[in-house]
Amino acid sequence: MTRITATMINTDVQQGIQANGVKLNDIMSQIATGKSINQPSDDPVGTSKALRLRSQTSRYDQYYRNMQDGQAWLSTADTALRSGNDSMQRANELAIQGANGTYTDIQREYLRNEVRVLADQMLSIASTSLKGEYIFSGTQTEKPPFSLEHGTDSLTALPNANGTSLAAVPATIRIRDTTKMDSNTATGNPAAYDIMPGTLSIPGLTEGTDYSVDYRNGEVRFLTGAATALAAGTGIQMEFDWIRRNEEDMSGQVLREVQQNNTVQVNVTPSTAFGDSAHGGSVFDSLIDVMQGMHTNDQAKIRSSMAGLQSSLEQLLKAQTVAGSVSNRLQSTQDQNRSDALVVAKQTSEVEEIDFTKVVSDFQNRQTVYDAAIRVGAKVIQNSLVNYI
Repeated sequence: MTRITATMINTDVQQGIQANGVKLNDIMSQIATGKSINQPSDDPVGTSKALRLRSQTSRYDQYYRNMQDGQAWLSTADTALRSGNDSMQRANELAIQGANGTYTDIQREYLRNEVRVLADQMLSIASTSLKGEYIFSGTQTEKPPFSLEHGTDSLTALPNANGTSLAAVPATIRIRDTTKMDSNTATGNPAAYDIMPGTLSIPGLTEGTDYSVDYRNGEVRFLTGAATALAAGTGIQMEFDWIRRNEEDMSGQVLREVQQNNTVQVNVTPSTAFGDSAHGGSVFDSLIDVMQGMHTNDQAKIRSSMAGLQSSLEQLLKAQTVAGSVSNRLQSTQDQNRSDALVVAKQTSEVEEIDFTKVVSDFQNRQTVYDAAIRVGAKVIQNSLVNYI
């Protein structure tokens, strides 16, 4: 027969009060946080499920941020392409005016100057950036796809480092920019294409008399003995402004993951937006052709250049269509993402959040039990004279 001592009774009562206090504290924590799980031991199975749901929510949120970033890229590209379309429309209007037989050479020079401004605008559009990244440069986002350069070249009667010389006329010479040393050529001097009409100057020679220029292809054709004499003497010195396309590969795709194992290209490559000289011509090629016709007062050249302007307009419109279709797809995916995220959020709430009415009722019941335990315990463990014998 086991003897029940006062110490045992005291211990049991205190343990009972403490256990009730712990349960009461847990309920108070649930009320304070609004969560049924405040630590893994509260519900190990529920904790595991909640962690999976939270991980899924994080993925949905990251996909949504990716889509927002993609929409920013596409929206910026669309705005730039619209501006480019407006510029090319204006260039086409100026070409129609320049092809009019009533215009004088001076008036065509004025038109050329305005087209030059449009070419500068197109360069600015091609260099559009978002958060410090060039959006038309493929994955080479730290470098612009096109740039305006001021170049020089020189010729003598003997071949220079690039193997060009002028010993007799007529002769066609390929222009290179000798101020640049970063090209893939043997000397590092890039071939100069898309030279701005009116910017090429050769001291001592006259354009139209001593030489003619193919500004789009970057070639000078020397015609008179004055050119050979200059080459044999002090040398021919050329200065010019030209539009340089970055020689690095800018066809890379900027991708954003919008769903699991599903990525979307959010950039428009320079070839898609502005065309390619090697495949039908670029926007800048067409502008240079128009400017050359106006610079040389050649109506036939202006009229022939208008086909290139139309092709450039179609190129820009195609690029806008591409950007718009991807943007619509992202918008649809964003809507689905938010719907799916809402479902997961509801499931997470069902696992983690408390039924406030039920928990408050439990709290009141537990508070009553706790108070009663304290009162009963106070009577049971009262000290008596036996405790001191």
